Amino acid sequence: MCDTKDPIDHFRTTCPHTGEFFIDRLSWPGLLSVVLGLASLIGGVASAAYKHHEWLLTFGVVGLLAITGGIAWLVLEHRRVMRIESLWLSAYSELGTAAHQS
Repeated sequence: MCDTKDPIDHFRTTCPHTGEFFIDRLSWPGLLSVVLGLASLIGGVASAAYKHHEWLLTFGVVGLLAITGGIAWLVLEHRRVMRIESLWLSAYSELGTAAHQS
C-alpha cells in the first residue's frame, strides 16, 4: 500500500491520480459510506416492493445521508491529496530547474 501522508505515485506513472481513492486508505471510509448508502437505497426499494412502507422513509433518508456524507468525505480527501501534490511539486520543481540550469 501507499503511504497515507503522500498517496500519489510520483515516479511510476504519468497518471498519478489513477486509483487514488483505492490507494489512499484515508478515503476508504468515504467509499464505505457510499456503498452502505447504496445498500440502504436498495433496502428502500425492497421495502417498497414488499409493501413495508414504514421502512421506506428510513431507508431513503439514511441512504441519501450516507451517500452525501461519503461523497463529501471523498471530495475533502481529494483536496488534501491535491494539496500534498502541490507541495511536492513546489519542492521538487526547484530541484529539477536547478539541475537543468547548471
